[in-house]
Amino acid sequence: MIHVREHKIHNEGFYETRYLPRRVVLPLGQHIGARPEPLVAKGDTVTIGQCIARSAAKVSAALHASVSGTVTDIKKYNHPTLGQDMSICIDSQGDEEFPRKERNVQAMTRDELLAAIRDAGIVGMGGAGFPTHVKLDSPKPIDTLIVNGCECEPYLSCDNRLMVEHTECILKGIEVTCRILDVERVIIAIEGNKPEAIKRFNSKLHTRSSSTCNISIQTMPSAYPQGAEKQLIFNTTGRVVPAGGLPLEVGCVVQNVATLFAICEAAYYGKPLIERMVTFAGSALAEPKNVTLRLGTLVSELFEKEVLKLKTDPRKIIFGGPMMGTLVSSFDYPILKGTSGVLFLTEQDCDLRSESNCIRCGRCIDVCPMRLMPQEFVRMFKKGRHEEMEAHYLMDCMECGACTFTCPAKIPIVSYVKTAKAAIRAKKK
Repeated sequence: MIHVREHKIHNEGFYETRYLPRRVVLPLGQHIGARPEPLVAKGDTVTIGQCIARSAAKVSAALHASVSGTVTDIKKYNHPTLGQDMSICIDSQGDEEFPRKERNVQAMTRDELLAAIRDAGIVGMGGAGFPTHVKLDSPKPIDTLIVNGCECEPYLSCDNRLMVEHTECILKGIEVTCRILDVERVIIAIEGNKPEAIKRFNSKLHTRSSSTCNISIQTMPSAYPQGAEKQLIFNTTGRVVPAGGLPLEVGCVVQNVATLFAICEAAYYGKPLIERMVTFAGSALAEPKNVTLRLGTLVSELFEKEVLKLKTDPRKIIFGGPMMGTLVSSFDYPILKGTSGVLFLTEQDCDLRSESNCIRCGRCIDVCPMRLMPQEFVRMFKKGRHEEMEAHYLMDCMECGACTFTCPAKIPIVSYVKTAKAAIRAKKK
């Protein structure tokens, strides 16, 4: 675990900004698993919430129109992690909200709740992007649900705002998830640097007349990567997920608060995943803020409409946090299901020193939350020994970036890890 400067946006009281775009670009590749196939064609008229892409594969997620309007094109467009991806482009017909319909959730069966989540296209919104209906349909008994409210990445604060402003909806999402998993307990894990969120959950839990499960709040130390799944399981329960294993093997499921909010919206109101809250921050911005956006909104439009303003040209633009995010080359990228933030950093924020030789100091080993040997990965990578890296548990690396952050030689260890993983997967495929 390491301590990094937080750079968090701290807004007191109720605060939420929303923006409705003129146009959205919805890439098909927004989750782990099979890609959905388009159900619409150029020139089609679509309505908000309409399913526009789907796959028959179990490990996949549906895609929905985030605005009503006309499909203007289906073409390759910029994607923050894939470079470019086939995308459905829709011109909005104007201001329109999704027509929410109240559902009697208590009368719904487990299978009906899972179907509601599947049909809503919900995926893990903390960044992993794994289809939520698959994660909740566990083949093994689960006794503990861990709610991830840590948000340990510097700059990002959208989960914190969501916990403060939509506490009740997140609790409803927790109860829906409890019914599906039939768990014995729920641990809401929140870092201590979010006192207002902790206060809101305590207040709500003390005034709730009933609950389907035993819910407790656990205040976590503010450290990185506190919110990493396997790290969080160990720090809250003492259980160790085996190498190459999944949380379900130790009876746990971890869900991000934004995912639970989306589960509530889907189960109670039939609303698909068509929008999310996003943090925009960094010293190049005139005013950092959290904004609720329709999926597919282009960052470039936010600047054109002056929702965002620069006070200086950014040296780096990062989709996600500074530790695990992806560098992009321009503003012309869409907001995806897993986009928790977009950062605009100046030269002052960036360490631009070049890589030098490893001095064998061992700092990367000391900070690795998975107890791996990152400096050995670098040595093997530079000799082209990808298979040897895999034998040393390369695939267990969560790519948190703690090793790169602490390396005095400024070796981009995580970049080497990502490249090696991609080469291994390509060879196996």
